[in-house]
Amino acid sequence: MKPAHVDSTNSQADDLRAVCVPSESLPDLCHHALYEIYVNGQYIESVGSLGGNAQRALDFYRRKRRKQTVEIRVQPCRLSGCTWRQQ
Repeated sequence: MKPAHVDSTNSQADDLRAVCVPSESLPDLCHHALYEIYVNGQYIESVGSLGGNAQRALDFYRRKRRKQTVEIRVQPCRLSGCTWRQQ
């Protein structure tokens, strides 16, 4: 059986195609702060302070654990002189 031919040069095609639609990215945090992933209220992992990395990890866990509650929490910077919180 031959696979169906898809003309990738035709931008007007109505064919179904897999499209990666980027979700809204989380904002970057101070380098002393952290994003943490929780599944059903249980801590899973820390994913750092960069919003793009945290968003990819969040999307991954939401895909892999569809029937469970997946959330991301912020552990804020606790330095008293940090100017990041004022921005």
